[in-house]
Amino acid sequence: MSHKIMGIDAYWMNFYGLMILTLIEVLAVGANLGPTAEGIGMTERQITLWILTIIAVPKFIMIAAIFMHLWGENDSGILTLTALFPAFFIIIMVLFIGLTHPDAGIGLPDWCRPGNYGL
Repeated sequence: MSHKIMGIDAYWMNFYGLMILTLIEVLAVGANLGPTAEGIGMTERQITLWILTIIAVPKFIMIAAIFMHLWGENDSGILTLTALFPAFFIIIMVLFIGLTHPDAGIGLPDWCRPGNYGL
């Protein structure tokens, strides 16, 4: 089924939107948010985690709506409610785990760093 969003194919529109949001995430991780974080009484890690979580919500909705066919289908109403019900709990879990872990927003575990793969 071919869906259109503002006259453009829904899959392409979703692709462009996901790329823009991913670029914002990369910029948020690479940016120096220290002065901004101090101004609002947070740490740099906390503000980075909040930005990433806020960007993750529309990305989740875009992927679920288009690629999982939860938008535009005849039975999409009940499918959307069923699929999105756990989203609130997932977001809360990610935030609470991320805000209590010391390196949640900007740290990488050793197995992610080049040369530490243990091969």
